[in-house]
Amino acid sequence: MKIIRQRTKTLGDFLSADLMNRILSAGVTRRFADGQMIQQRGDKSNTMCFVKSGVLIAGNLGMDGALLASAILYPGEHFGDFTLFGGVPRTQNIWTQGETEIVEVPGARFLAIMDQEPAIARALLTISTLRNFELVELLDMHRRLPLPARISRLLLTAADPDSQSETIECRQEDLAFMLGVSRVSIGKALKKLQDEGLIEMGFGRIHLPDVQRYRAQVDSEHQLLPLDL
Repeated sequence: MKIIRQRTKTLGDFLSADLMNRILSAGVTRRFADGQMIQQRGDKSNTMCFVKSGVLIAGNLGMDGALLASAILYPGEHFGDFTLFGGVPRTQNIWTQGETEIVEVPGARFLAIMDQEPAIARALLTISTLRNFELVELLDMHRRLPLPARISRLLLTAADPDSQSETIECRQEDLAFMLGVSRVSIGKALKKLQDEGLIEMGFGRIHLPDVQRYRAQVDSEHQLLPLDL
């Protein structure tokens, strides 16, 4: 399974290396095999967790058994905020993609360090704001845009903005998984994009022959002025 998501800022991008080492040293490193469940919806573990290596996938099963991914976490990213700061259960099942290491820092230890280092609170507030921005954009996309446009925006997050062309390792099943729609719907939407010359379908991959043209067309169909971040 391939999940597409643009990498975002982590605590390590805002804090000094010494302070990050201090935080991670207060925790315990745990190692997991590929495909292992490390958290279930409803867990109340009062820890701040950091991805040390590997990749984590977060998502939930619906009543009909369909699985919908909500996030992918790369090395440096953290989770556990809801329980540590809000006192609410964790909302997502989380499992590994490939061999993965995480560092679990007990909540009391993390809060003690944060009380001594105000930079941590500022960094967490910035990251929370960026996550909320990403969530609002995602909700807007799902409410307002047709499926081909939603696929296009997702594919472009994986493309280098300065490249002329790009090949993305991704199956139709992966896109259906990420967007919460049927594989049949994905197939019809991809055919439309291919007929327009925007993508070329391959086995387990999607080729974008002209990234700049593709991005310009997506922006023109978005019905809102694109944001320059």
